This record gives sequence, structure tokens and C-alpha cells, in this order.
Amino acid sequence: MRYIDALSKTKKLISIEVQPPKLGENIDQLYSFLNDITDLGIKFIDITYHPEQVIGYYKQQGKKFPKTTRKKPGTAGVAGAIMGRYGNKGVQPVPHVICTGFDKYSTEEYLVELAYLSVENVVALRGDNPKDKEGNSLPFPDVPGGNKHANELIEQIINLREGFYVGAEKGVPINFCIGAACYPEMHSETKNWKQELHWTREKVESGADYLITQMFFDNKSYFEFIDKLKVDVPIIPGLKPLTTYNQLTVLPKIFNCEIPKELVEKVEKYKEDKSSISKIGIDWCVEQCLELRKNGAPSIHLYETNIKESSVKKVITLLS
Repeated sequence: MRYIDALSKTKKLISIEVQPPKLGENIDQLYSFLNDITDLGIKFIDITYHPEQVIGYYKQQGKKFPKTTRKKPGTAGVAGAIMGRYGNKGVQPVPHVICTGFDKYSTEEYLVELAYLSVENVVALRGDNPKDKEGNSLPFPDVPGGNKHANELIEQIINLREGFYVGAEKGVPINFCIGAACYPEMHSETKNWKQELHWTREKVESGADYLITQMFFDNKSYFEFIDKLKVDVPIIPGLKPLTTYNQLTVLPKIFNCEIPKELVEKVEKYKEDKSSISKIGIDWCVEQCLELRKNGAPSIHLYETNIKESSVKKVITLLS
């Protein structure tokens, strides 16, 4: 089922986002998590695409630029595994498609392989900046013949709906439902709100069927963003339960999101008590979900970063 079609059937839809296993790990731990999640009725599983690792680079004007990169496997394989293992439950994988490190031909090959797996839904993203061996972020590279921005990637995916291929003559149409990202508190690289709203609208005008927000902890940010943006596609709130003390500083730094003073003060009381902090974060996320649903949010998207101690699973259970 296409995600956009599922949205029209219920206002209580929940999707989740997971990462592929790291290179050298097997998929069993992910299966264990997904067994529980799908038993709770979750039908849409987004799968991130790992950013490239840079294993060689050159310097120009004092900055490092990628020279030799290595892609990390997993996204397409996990999508196929989900279809094979949970497809009879109606579970749908939603793999991410990124610009980072891909030219249009390799993007097309990836999309065709997803279509062979009967995948119907994708999320189109520019992608994270590549990282060096030490995990440091490097400047975003322009791949010759590649898509520089998410809206260009969306246009390429839309062209497949008409059977227009980059690497072949006109062929069989591939009709993906396309999600795209948006940022209620602005992307870290955006200079101002005018620019932020422009680029977000570009994604919609290019053909995105729906938008998913970056994580936020204050619902006011979501509602104000909707009022500013004014587009005719569903805007799905993306949430993450806060679970550790250091996330008070780490999450805002990485994801350019603010943590409300009230939540900070609650967590500060339990600096050394991980269990209490996790409960506070889960309860806060549940309250966010309930308020968002009450005020017309089309569905909820939950980011899971630790499948071993899943806070997302607890949030879904409390919402059931």
C-alpha cells in the first residue's frame, strides 16, 4: 500500500524509522525488534541510508574534500527482507533515497532494484554530509551527473512515473509514493526562514506526496511551521523520545532542535538515573502524540535509534 493512501484511511497511523545493521552485523537483532513492532500493528518502516564514509580526501584552501569514498550497504537489502518476512502482515518498507555519493545512473539502478522488490514507497533526501574515518563531517560533495538537492532527486523519481529513464529509452513506468523532509526549526545550513520555506515548497512542487518533519520536542514549532509553509500535502510530525541526559545537548547540536525548558528541568532532576530520564522522555513523547492527533496531525512518525532498548516500542504501546 502507498503511504499516502494509508493516510486517508485512519488518523492514528504510526510509522517508524530504523537504521540498517552496521557492516559486519547480522539482521537478527533488527528482526527481533520488528517482530514486536509489527505485532503492535505498525505497517510502515522507514529505512535510513548510511552516509558515505570517506577513506581518502584532498585539501583545497584549507578544507577537506572527499576523494575516495565507500558506500555502506543495507537499505535495499533490509527493504527486501521486510517484504519477505512481514509482507503477509501488510507491512511496507519505506527506504530512503539520497543524493550523497550517487550520480543519476546509480540512483536509477537503486530505484529499479527497489521496484523489483515490490517497494512502493520511498523518502527522497539530499542526505547527510559524508564523514571521514574519525566520524567528522566533510563538505557536501557535488557528484558529476548527480542530483545536488532533494527537489532534483524527486523530479528524477517523478520521471519514472512516466517511464522516462536516465539510462535507457522510455520504459515501463515505476510509480513510487514519495516522502520528503522538512524542518520546523530550520535546517542547520539554512540562513533564514524565507530560504527554508522556499526549498521546502520546491520539494512539494517537484512532486513530493507528503513531508516528514525533523524531530522536535515542542508541538508549537510544528503548528507554527504549518502556518508558515501553507502547502497542500500532509505534513507528518517526526518525534523521538528523549532517553538519556546527554541528549539534552547532543540532539540540539546534531538536529538543530530546541528542547523545551520544562523538559530540561524535569530531566535535570535525574542526571544519574537513566531509567527515570527514559520514562520522562517517553511520557513527554506520548503527550506530544496525543496533542498532535487531537489537533489534526495526519499521522505520527517515530525515530528509533536504539533497537536494543526501544523507547519507541514503549511509546506505541502507551498510545494503543
